[in-house]
Amino acid sequence: MALEALKRYAIEQNQATQAEIEKLLKNDVQKRPTSDEKARGNIKTLTNKNDVIEGLLERLTATYKEQQDNIKKAGQLRADINKGVQAGEPIYKLLLKAIECISLMTGDKLFYEANKANLQTIYGVLGEPAAIEIERNEVQERLNRLKAAYEKEKEPGAKERIRNAIRTHEDKLKNLNLT
Repeated sequence: MALEALKRYAIEQNQATQAEIEKLLKNDVQKRPTSDEKARGNIKTLTNKNDVIEGLLERLTATYKEQQDNIKKAGQLRADINKGVQAGEPIYKLLLKAIECISLMTGDKLFYEANKANLQTIYGVLGEPAAIEIERNEVQERLNRLKAAYEKEKEPGAKERIRNAIRTHEDKLKNLNLT
């Protein structure tokens, strides 16, 4: 039964790939698609079926590599969660690791970001030391990046905006240090 489902999936994927190849080949000369290498500055026009297949394989390879990296990170997080439970680590930190693990396993980055923000708000209001410590570290990292950007910036308007952001982050850091 699982073998049949796998065969159907492979057939569907092959049909989708063939349809995408045909669509890419029909593009006019002015709007030729390029391979994944465009971001690296190497533009390669897809003018025939082999180039299209090669471009699709590059994308597929990049997707699989990202998926493998996520599997490795998720495995490490699972081990960290097990060790944390045994060591009595704060529940807040364990929950964040679990949410990140779920996010990596599902490929849903927004899941982690949204839930982390919600947990940060809830546990921060409740005065959870681990939540405050994590928020303090994140604010400090952003402050450091803002200060570096301020030093590099030449345009006065942008410098003023960055200076205001620096003040805001410094105030937030002072408030976090008081709690």
